[in-house]
Amino acid sequence: MEISEHFLRWKRTFSNDQAELLDFYFEACQQVPTWMETNHDDIHRFRDELAAHIHDSSYGPLRRETQWSTDEILRDLWFDVFGIDPPPGDPFPVPTERWGRHRMTRYLEYFPWQRPDLIQPADRDWLAARNLTLDDLADYREPGAERDYLRPEPDGYRERLAELTAQGRRSGPAEGSHAQHGRADLLDAKQAYLDQGRPDLADNIDTILTNRTDAEHRDR
Repeated sequence: MEISEHFLRWKRTFSNDQAELLDFYFEACQQVPTWMETNHDDIHRFRDELAAHIHDSSYGPLRRETQWSTDEILRDLWFDVFGIDPPPGDPFPVPTERWGRHRMTRYLEYFPWQRPDLIQPADRDWLAARNLTLDDLADYREPGAERDYLRPEPDGYRERLAELTAQGRRSGPAEGSHAQHGRADLLDAKQAYLDQGRPDLADNIDTILTNRTDAEHRDR
C-alpha cells in the first residue's frame, strides 16, 4: 500500500519521538474519541491506512529498525491512538492482557502513575478506556516483572514479507538503512544497563540482538 500524504500528516500529529512534544502527544491521543465522532480531518481514513500498513508491513522499516520492529512501533501507536482492540486483520496482534502490564507504549511509559495528583481527568479516561489501572503500571516496574521490550520476530514472518512484496502490497528491504547503527546503540544501552545494575534490562537487549541476527540469517 502506498503511503499517503494524508497518513503522514496525521502521523506527524501523533509524533512521539521528541520529549518536548509529549504533552502535545498526550492531548492528541485524548482527543481521538471526539475526532472519531466528527471524522475530524478524515481521521477514519488515517485509521484505515494505519491498520493496512500494520497488516501488510507496507510502512517501510525505520532507519535503525527491522520491518518487524517498525510494525511493532505502529502497533504501539495504534494502541495509544485508537485503543485496546487490535487493528482489523492484524496477523500478529498483541494479546490484550499484555498492554500496560507487560508491554509499554509511549503514552504509558510517561504516564505519571507515581503522582496521582498530576493525573488529569482526560488521562484517567484514556487509561480506563484501555482497561488499565495505576496498579498495573506500578506492577510493570517491579523488579523481575515480565516485560515485552520487543516481541521476537515470529516464525514465517520473512516468508510473509516476500509474499506481500510479490503481491505489490509492500516494497523495500526488511532492514532499515541505519540498522547497523541501531545495533551499536543497543550495545551501548546494554552496557549502560549493566553499569546501572539492571541485568534484567540488559538481557532484554540480548534478546533483541539475537532476534535481529536470526532474522538476517533467514533473509540470506
